[in-house]
Amino acid sequence: MSNRNKTVSRQALDTQQALEALSRHADRRKWSARQQIDFLFSCATIQELHAQVSADSPLALRYQHWVMGRNATDRHRTRQALLTLANKRTVLLERSEMVPALGVLSTYYLSRQRDLADWQPRTRNVYRQLESLVRHLFDGYGDVPGWVLEAWATGELTCGGVNLAELTIHLGNGRSLRSFSGQPRPITKKLEHAMRQAPAGCTYIEALRYAQLACRGALEWIGPVLQTAWSRTVGPDDDFWLDLVDLFATTPMVDPQQFGPVCDWIHHKRTVGIGDEPPQPGFSLKGRSMASLLAQTEQWHRSLGLLRRHAGHLLSATWNPLPVSDFTSGDDQRVVITQLRTYGQLVDEGNALRHCVASYLQSCQKGRCSIFSLRLDGARVITLEVQHNRTIVQAKGRYNRALADNERFWVTRWATEAQLTLSKHL
Repeated sequence: MSNRNKTVSRQALDTQQALEALSRHADRRKWSARQQIDFLFSCATIQELHAQVSADSPLALRYQHWVMGRNATDRHRTRQALLTLANKRTVLLERSEMVPALGVLSTYYLSRQRDLADWQPRTRNVYRQLESLVRHLFDGYGDVPGWVLEAWATGELTCGGVNLAELTIHLGNGRSLRSFSGQPRPITKKLEHAMRQAPAGCTYIEALRYAQLACRGALEWIGPVLQTAWSRTVGPDDDFWLDLVDLFATTPMVDPQQFGPVCDWIHHKRTVGIGDEPPQPGFSLKGRSMASLLAQTEQWHRSLGLLRRHAGHLLSATWNPLPVSDFTSGDDQRVVITQLRTYGQLVDEGNALRHCVASYLQSCQKGRCSIFSLRLDGARVITLEVQHNRTIVQAKGRYNRALADNERFWVTRWATEAQLTLSKHL
């Protein structure tokens, strides 16, 4: 007797549909770049796409950056550009970390200087391929600084309020950096020249700091400066802090490691107030000597050490921790890195290592950063500051000493496992 007309059970039907869906999913993973592009642009809405692929799939990520939010004309233009790129011997379309950059590239595709069809990759390195492609399309004169182009590969195309994609196009058209209207503060011709010389790998703000120090002959202070909180934003107080750099740079035999603690003390004095005194936003360096600044910083540091006796309920103050995993070196647990989550823990860390990490309470509460403690054989040895963008920007030992080689090894290993970026200035 034939089984052709036999009723299929609901369970069997569900299994069959699941297998068909799995088969379709597997087929899509084997699709060429051209097939993926055609499929993406055939979906009119994100809902239509999600009916066929999961929301966390690589195709959904590409749809978000390449298709979603574009009108019909832009979609057609973007599709043609991506199909042209698919004809090249490049893996740019296959790498998920390149997806956002290619989306931005297609957004500004009308501003290109050259045809995409004329570009040929000269290296197998995907990041160098992207840099070459951006320079080919948008750099008409070949003089866009490397740090501007590298921003495309890092995905950090906005820094200090500056749109690096628009800056790329602006400079690629032969215009000056100082004429770019999207900057947080005006720059001079001299400052522009120095910014163009900033090393590749710098962010916009780091290139600005590089130029500011180069123009005052103080480039040797770039490391200490970039480890401070004020250096990571551009604001009206820049000139004040640069005056402090000048004071340090012109004072003989001053420890560069004291620059950060003095900045912390001044920031606290201006924004919170020292002890019972109110904030002094108009605090000035006029008439102050290096000796007095160091002495007052040390006095403030000692006062932070007394907070555990007098702060009371403040010691239990907490904040939302950064979603970063703690670290243990292995079964021996010789090396442990843990996130500090209360004000009392900050105070204890500062007391143990004789630095001013307790002053970071407000920064932690406002979500600007989180503080981690590295212990070796149970003893505190290094305090780490991790910014909200998952970059380790400070690593200080007792009395603000720098990382030792063995400590750097463990910090680097933790950064790799926790998907953090280690600042090149540490």
